[in-house]
Amino acid sequence: MVTAAQLKQAFKSKTVQYGVAIAVLSVLQGFVGFLPTNPAVQAMIGCSIASGIVVLRFMTTQPVSEK
Repeated sequence: MVTAAQLKQAFKSKTVQYGVAIAVLSVLQGFVGFLPTNPAVQAMIGCSIASGIVVLRFMTTQPVSEK
């Protein structure tokens, strides 16, 4: 089970913050149609998300448990 202290520590991670933001935007898109786009634009957005994850991975210098 995850404690409140572990969650607070995890949210210090830019990668976790990015993941939460993507999750929120995904819910908005699924329920509200936040971005009325065609499949080509959706593919570009997906590539941008993936690129962001890779960039954050290279920026990672220590495990979340040490933040």
